[in-house]
Amino acid sequence: MPKKVAHNCFQCFKLSHDEALTKSCWDADRCPNRRHYQRNKQRISQQRRSKRTEQPVTNQPRTIAIDHPIGTAASIIFYRERQDAPVHAISAEIWQSNKKVLEVKPMHCLGLSPAQVVEIMKEILSACSIELEVELSKFSSKVELHPSLCPLCEE
Repeated sequence: MPKKVAHNCFQCFKLSHDEALTKSCWDADRCPNRRHYQRNKQRISQQRRSKRTEQPVTNQPRTIAIDHPIGTAASIIFYRERQDAPVHAISAEIWQSNKKVLEVKPMHCLGLSPAQVVEIMKEILSACSIELEVELSKFSSKVELHPSLCPLCEE
């Protein structure tokens, strides 16, 4: 198991280069490499995985077709600045296979407690379940958008 990245190094990779240079812990030998790796970690890991599992290249790739299963997925959309910030607005989308079949209009949540937001989420699930006649017990994905993208603020 790899060693965890130090907290200050993890916070430092999010900063700009000039801000990182002003930190008291800055080490010109190690920090640039660590910042580069943390910023590109997913891409680097993906490249390593693909190299390990590379197959010999053939002239013709094989193609198969699989029937797409019909499944229903509910996606919740939060409009807020950060994950720990209060929720500005909430919305939802319901997908079946590859198509959006239902969309819940955004509603403002400013001034509501976290428990009230959870209640709204439960109400959204139950209303969508009734509308589509499909049992939806939880949201399968969560999307976080900045409040500036909230359609209610444009009206």
